[in-house]
Amino acid sequence: MLKIRILLISTFFILLANSPLLADNQPKNDEVLAQVGDSRLTASRLGMMIDLMPPQIQVMLRSNEQMKKELINRWVEINLIVQEALAAKIDQDPMVMLKIDEMRNRILVEMLISKRLDTQTEVTPEEIAAYYAEHSSEFEQGEQVQAQHILIRLDADAGTEEQEKARKSIAMIQERLKKGESFADLAAQYSEDPGSKNKGGNLGYFGRGQLVKEFEDACFAAKPGEISAPIRTGFGWHLVQVLDRKAPEKLALEQVSKEIAAKLKAQRNEQALKKLIAELKTKYPVTVK
Repeated sequence: MLKIRILLISTFFILLANSPLLADNQPKNDEVLAQVGDSRLTASRLGMMIDLMPPQIQVMLRSNEQMKKELINRWVEINLIVQEALAAKIDQDPMVMLKIDEMRNRILVEMLISKRLDTQTEVTPEEIAAYYAEHSSEFEQGEQVQAQHILIRLDADAGTEEQEKARKSIAMIQERLKKGESFADLAAQYSEDPGSKNKGGNLGYFGRGQLVKEFEDACFAAKPGEISAPIRTGFGWHLVQVLDRKAPEKLALEQVSKEIAAKLKAQRNEQALKKLIAELKTKYPVTVK
């Protein structure tokens, strides 16, 4: 309920900041649900506001009278604050005027684009398959390894004492690994990499060019199950165990179809927008200094 309340409040702030866009053209005899000063919240205006909310919130508001009352109360609270802001002439501050103008422009742009451009039609399976066939090299995945590591951090400018302390720590962990202790357990206990520490040091799968070279070279040189000698990088000292290797492969169409659809849709929208901008430049004079 708290999340819903926050959403309602934030939505109303947006609506109130752009109230000129919700023209006061409500039907005559429209029921007034609340009033603060000269501002009125009518039944039809509330309905329009609800229409602008996410679908799941719309359903809840229309079926739950208590939530609708909560929404009206939020309108009252926000309008009280707005009235005080207007009395203090905050709306006449140049920065506030600029923010209101920019927000208004964003909404106008969004609405015009939604009316002029087809942003909803889905990319067809045929279009996806054609792109996949014509750009096959994009979906070739090089060799990958899965590895886990233990990191003892050491700054590049660390003093002699810190360097010796880090070297002894990594050597101690290495000895315990040689005696058969669990790599994952020791990673959870000693590793100073917050991103992988709680996963037993597991970094998942990665290919060449994704991690620092010294670390990467050691991983691709090792066989599954092997534990490396200590490796020094700009982050400090590492011990690495390779868990698995994947040979180069081409990703199947099913694996990348959503990615392709999103890319094609973005390209289509971008092209349509460029065409619209070009048309508008012939309709309205433009001068850039």
